[in-house]
Amino acid sequence: MTPPAPPRRSLSHPAHRIAAGTLCVLAMVASASTAWSESHRYVIQPEASEVAFRATSRFMNADGRFHRLGGEVTADPADLATARILLSIETNSIDTGIGLRDRHLRSADFFDVERFPTIAFESVRVEGSGQHVTVAGRLTMRGVTHEIAVPVDVTMTAVALVATGELVLNRGQYGMNYNSVLNPIGNEVRVTFTFRARAS
Repeated sequence: MTPPAPPRRSLSHPAHRIAAGTLCVLAMVASASTAWSESHRYVIQPEASEVAFRATSRFMNADGRFHRLGGEVTADPADLATARILLSIETNSIDTGIGLRDRHLRSADFFDVERFPTIAFESVRVEGSGQHVTVAGRLTMRGVTHEIAVPVDVTMTAVALVATGELVLNRGQYGMNYNSVLNPIGNEVRVTFTFRARAS
């Protein structure tokens, strides 16, 4: 005589509910792990990075750099369009190699470092693919904010990031309108940068 088949448990049976709940939790954990593995946070290394500039004038161009800077980048190495960038530069760290000129650049005629101690950049979008992208973001300098677009070459792995590029800024758009009758200064300033960062 064939023994009777065991009763079928409905989906509402406690054992089924526990199994379904366990699968749901495992799926959520797996999804979170995947997302975490794709997104990396890179911290700028100030000692290995550089922001330099060239300003022109009738008698002597000013080549300089900023020594103190920082920031971070959050991005997926496989998709640079996901990148989010925050940068900060200490204006008091400006250095052109001439002390008298540096003091003038720190004054209210230019960077006004006592009132505006930092230059800040925050990205709003990244366009392009591969190693060549355009980063659009808000640049705040001397209390004035403008959106700018910067072409950037990027090399990125899961552990390190290097970004290089250059742009031209109009100093007058940021309230730096000082000029000299004897030595007129150009409004356009060429900025070059190299940021090196490590995954944290």
